[in-house]
Amino acid sequence: MLADIVCGLAAAEPLWRPHVTHDPDLRARLRLLATPAYEVWLLGWTPGQAVGLHDHGDANGAFVVVEGTLTESRLVGGRVVDRARPIGAVGRVPRGAVHDVANRTDVLATSIHAYSWPLTSMGFYDPSGDRIGTERVDAVPALVASADVPRVLHPASRR
Repeated sequence: MLADIVCGLAAAEPLWRPHVTHDPDLRARLRLLATPAYEVWLLGWTPGQAVGLHDHGDANGAFVVVEGTLTESRLVGGRVVDRARPIGAVGRVPRGAVHDVANRTDVLATSIHAYSWPLTSMGFYDPSGDRIGTERVDAVPALVASADVPRVLHPASRR
């Protein structure tokens, strides 16, 4: 389901493209949609930006790359496994999975991420899999709130 949401939004480029930003100092983030069941974020990545190995707390996640190439690193069996994610690639992140997303190229990248339930915390890990901290994720206003989602996403709204 989350992969369907991010892929559907990726195809609706006029809804998100005007909001893409890239900041060389901080990974650019915009909460596009917020509902009680899921939320969607637009992220801009400049070369060298990464999250670090993390989980999504109690949330499942999915993302799609819409510009550039990202590298997803997964912690699997005590080792880190990298996978390039070019434009159109979808990553699925089940609850409890530990991964990182990074722009290891010299060009800008952009991705769309969905989480269900909305993120409330993220755990961070070292490469051996030891948890090194937890960060609370505060809800921030979304571009489109729950009541407006059906109207904004309805195909007739793109005319």
